[in-house]
Amino acid sequence: MNELIEEYLRSRGVRYFRGHHDDEFFYLVGVPVSAFRARRAGRLTVHLEVCGPGRDGVRVSIGPDRFYPAQQREPLTAIAARWNAADPCVYAVVHDSCDPALVGVEARITRRPVDLAGLADIVDRAVSSSVELFGLMGDAAVPDARGTTGLRDAG
Repeated sequence: MNELIEEYLRSRGVRYFRGHHDDEFFYLVGVPVSAFRARRAGRLTVHLEVCGPGRDGVRVSIGPDRFYPAQQREPLTAIAARWNAADPCVYAVVHDSCDPALVGVEARITRRPVDLAGLADIVDRAVSSSVELFGLMGDAAVPDARGTTGLRDAG
């Protein structure tokens, strides 16, 4: 599966890195301001990892380049729950960080691709879906029309 992942990464022409473990790869995707609907462009970290008992699956985890204040966990969790209930391509997870004052959000999907085209479809759809998810999270960071403050970018 490592060869398939590396073939996918080379076919996309991205600069990628190996993780601390043999079966991990990651790369960065630039996201324009308009996609995040926020005040600045961002990046997503796309993490690919071989998984499954037969080592025939790929777990794709995607996260933004920011964390959010821990006191905003509830609104983020509500957004993630609505997202997950809509049965999207990826599953949204709100998680703790090493800093107790911050929480993170991650999009995840696990599949068993059979060939390069299948892996490309999985990863590309996951990245596209994640841009939409993190756009919703970014909307929470922008003050609304009533002038109340939304979720602040703590990253």
